[in-house]
Amino acid sequence: MHKKYQIHQYKKINLFQYDTEIDNIYMKLRFHCSNLNADQYKFNFVIDSKCSQCNKNKQETIHHYFMDCTKYNIQRLHLKNNISKLHNNFVKLTNKQLIQIIEGIRDIQISDIIYKNIYQYIKLYIVTTGRFIN
Repeated sequence: MHKKYQIHQYKKINLFQYDTEIDNIYMKLRFHCSNLNADQYKFNFVIDSKCSQCNKNKQETIHHYFMDCTKYNIQRLHLKNNISKLHNNFVKLTNKQLIQIIEGIRDIQISDIIYKNIYQYIKLYIVTTGRFIN
C-alpha cells in the first residue's frame, strides 16, 4: 500500500477529507477505464481480464471488485455496514442497487446527503483495499 495510505484498515479515517487521487480512481471506475483487469483488457493493456487478487477465475470488473472478490471480504462488509447505518431503507439495498449507486446511477430515491456519505464510504473502500494505490 502507498505510504500515504499506510493505515490500519479498522482505524477511523477522516471520511470527508478531499483527496483528488482517490476521486480520480473512483471516476475511472465509474467510466470503466480503471486499472481493473477487465477495463485494461478492453484496451489491450493486459492479456487477461481475470482477477489476479482472488481464485474465483472471474473477470475483474467493477461488480467483481466491489461485490465478489474474496480478497476484499472484510472491506466489503465494512462498506455495506456503514451504508446500512445511513438510512433504514439501506438494510434492504440489493447488490445490484449498490452497484448502480457506485456507478453513479441515481434511480433510487435517497437524499443528496445520503449519496455524499455513500461516496465517502466508497472512497474508504478504495483506500482500504489498496488495489489502486502503488
